[in-house]
Amino acid sequence: MTKSVARTGFILPVVVACMLVVGVVAGGLLSYILSGTRSAGYFVTASQCRFAAQTALDRAKVQISDAFKQYNRALRTSYNVLGWFDSFSGQSIGTGGYVANLMQGGDVNGYTVTVSIQGVDRSTAAEATQYARVTLHATATGKTASGIEVSRTIEETVEYALRRSSVFDYAYFVNNYGYFQGNGVTANGDIRSNGNMNLDRASYINGNAYASPNSELGVPGLITVSGGGSTRHLTLSQYWSGAGTSARPASPASVGGALWEMGYEGTSDLYSYQEPLDMPFLGDLAEYRTVASNLGGTIKQNGKTLVDGCYSGKGPSGVAGAVDTGCLVLDGTSKPIEISGPVVVNGDVVIKGTVKGQGVIYAGRNIHIVGDVIYNNAPAWPKPDTKPDKTIKSNESADMLGLAAKGNIVVGNYTDSGWLDNTLKNALTVEPYTCDATDASIGYPATFNGNYLATDSGKKVNYVYDYATGKYKASGSSNRRYYESSVGDQIIKTAAQKTAIDQIDAVLYNNHAVMGHVGEFQLNGSMVCRDDALVYSTSVQLNWDSRLGSRSSDGREFFIYLPMSVAMPRVISWRELL
Repeated sequence: MTKSVARTGFILPVVVACMLVVGVVAGGLLSYILSGTRSAGYFVTASQCRFAAQTALDRAKVQISDAFKQYNRALRTSYNVLGWFDSFSGQSIGTGGYVANLMQGGDVNGYTVTVSIQGVDRSTAAEATQYARVTLHATATGKTASGIEVSRTIEETVEYALRRSSVFDYAYFVNNYGYFQGNGVTANGDIRSNGNMNLDRASYINGNAYASPNSELGVPGLITVSGGGSTRHLTLSQYWSGAGTSARPASPASVGGALWEMGYEGTSDLYSYQEPLDMPFLGDLAEYRTVASNLGGTIKQNGKTLVDGCYSGKGPSGVAGAVDTGCLVLDGTSKPIEISGPVVVNGDVVIKGTVKGQGVIYAGRNIHIVGDVIYNNAPAWPKPDTKPDKTIKSNESADMLGLAAKGNIVVGNYTDSGWLDNTLKNALTVEPYTCDATDASIGYPATFNGNYLATDSGKKVNYVYDYATGKYKASGSSNRRYYESSVGDQIIKTAAQKTAIDQIDAVLYNNHAVMGHVGEFQLNGSMVCRDDALVYSTSVQLNWDSRLGSRSSDGREFFIYLPMSVAMPRVISWRELL
């Protein structure tokens, strides 16, 4: 017999072991895949939450901006509109019937979103830039496919600011009808009207012309050229050689040179039916008085301070409590008038002569320009200009004067019979228009019919000749017309330049009309008004000061004291909160 031998198999254990390894690996891989799927789902949902929150934030910014703009248009003024931002809760902002209600648990692409206001930081009247910075939170919540809740919160701080009104981007801006007639008008700068504009073929428009619909006047915003065709303009080479240093720079500034933003490009186009631009009213001057006082605005002459922030003293009659109280006569024919920053004169301003410094005069009623007003240190733009950076730097300190009136800007000696015949009696085309409520204090009704010849319920000082002294003296008062001054005819007659006014270096702005009679006239700055009744006997040249430009290469923020409009909102900061 033979002894048997035991044999064991190894294949099965190996197979089983391999299967176990594969199972572990497959289980781990499956777990990894499931975990990765859950993570991917989480991150996708988180990204979509973030997108939904940002979308809601963007909607909120637009809602706030639109409500604020509507409030600004209703208020029809500038400096005091930022008080709108003082009325806010976590869910809404605004006042006066113009409120932006923010999203609370609303749906954005399937995600639940809530937007809230965390706070508002607003500038003071003493600050040069006027702004309200609103901090917003937007939280979006959703669930992944596996039911995991995901939430994301974004914080933005958005600045809603006031900037110098875009109406100052133009050499000539009129809120009603605009017209260049008489074969002698040159504009070195863009021109615009919130209404129809009538030009003639002999005018030189070295820039573009714009007209906008005006529902108040019932006009479509059409530009017409008398006799058909188009206006004239200089080529770039002609502009380089003949425009003069007071005209805005060319773009390029020289042959093959650098481009100058908002410079003259050698073309002239006429654009009808454009979007209207908001022209703010000068409202309650209380805000301007605060700004003038806080910023230390002054007018000086020969070392003497004539105005420190605000002027409310005796008028030129020298009689306390007379109807010319708060009126001021500024004569720079022998010594320059020195201005620094914004100042407020409660009554009328009568001005002529040389001016130096940078600032703006706000008048509670009319500004009467009775003689040439000339900068002591005028800006200059050489043509061609091979060193534009040097030009920009040089012009930073050059003089700049703003004349802003709640009433009218009246040019020339209105006591002369020829002045009246050449202006208000036959030169003004006016339709009734709505006035700022605060202009009621100077005689303007809620809707003004454009009759500047009418009396305005105010008074002017009367003067009688005193044979004992050989001088005129104040004696009582009489009714005042819209174009007249409270200071009285004798003051205007005595102060007025004997020859025609030929030059005004200033930015002109008012609630109502620029009116007057000039000779061979040049305005260096900008003319902004509701009605235009400026009549010339020889020619008119309007040279836009490009330092006023909102996008100009030499635009200057130092002059923000001019009336302002709502700027585009901008994001100051952004972050995602954990």
